[in-house]
Amino acid sequence: MASSRSKSTCQVAVALTIALSCANANAEEAVGQQDTTSPPEPAATSGAPLQRPAVRPTHLVIFLHGFRGSGSVMAPFGTSWKRVLGGTKFVSPDAPFRNRGGGREWFDVDDQVLRPDRIAGARRAFDDLVRDIVEREGFENDLDKVAFVGVSQGAIMGLDAIASGRWKVGAVVSFAGLLPLPPKASANATPVLLLHGGADRRIPATASVAAANQLKSAGFDVTVEVVPGVGHTISHEEASKALRFLAEHFAS
Repeated sequence: MASSRSKSTCQVAVALTIALSCANANAEEAVGQQDTTSPPEPAATSGAPLQRPAVRPTHLVIFLHGFRGSGSVMAPFGTSWKRVLGGTKFVSPDAPFRNRGGGREWFDVDDQVLRPDRIAGARRAFDDLVRDIVEREGFENDLDKVAFVGVSQGAIMGLDAIASGRWKVGAVVSFAGLLPLPPKASANATPVLLLHGGADRRIPATASVAAANQLKSAGFDVTVEVVPGVGHTISHEEASKALRFLAEHFAS
């Protein structure tokens, strides 16, 4: 029993260490100009009355950018994918917290410790942001028509959202991500596509392979692909695979 517990603790520790290593990560991603003198704080909300679209789209894709990035980094994918997923609404929000060095972040990793209160805070901020988007677009009763598409830290949040059982969405795409904590058993078999560059030196591709095994064991429908020669970024090949994946599942 002690050996099994030690092994499990070690696996979680390794996963968290890899997650924290992405704090120095996304040089490829553009970052917005932010005030770097203040501590991280949630993005402000307008408090305006909820306004739903006159005609609701058939599906909703929520992009989740990487560490020190911004929603504008992922928005071009929606513009491009619209030609194939014509009835889909694409939303690319900024992460809830401002990073001291510029850009936005989904959780703070400055001291490289993911304490329980920090995990709870990151999840709460993520859930509030996603819930606002889902309700605004009119999908609160149709989560099976919602997909998360994330890269790096954004992928970590998207995977954690389904693995923890908090969000039972219709599909998840993870680019260069990992699963930070063991998943709960899934009752909805959310389809998950894990794409990872074989040359990624920030979050090794083995992280996605390990995540795939854990998610499959928990009952998720998982596909994992390691793309040779790709680093910690989203290649054209990976973006094309993600688009096909969404098109197939949105059509089913």
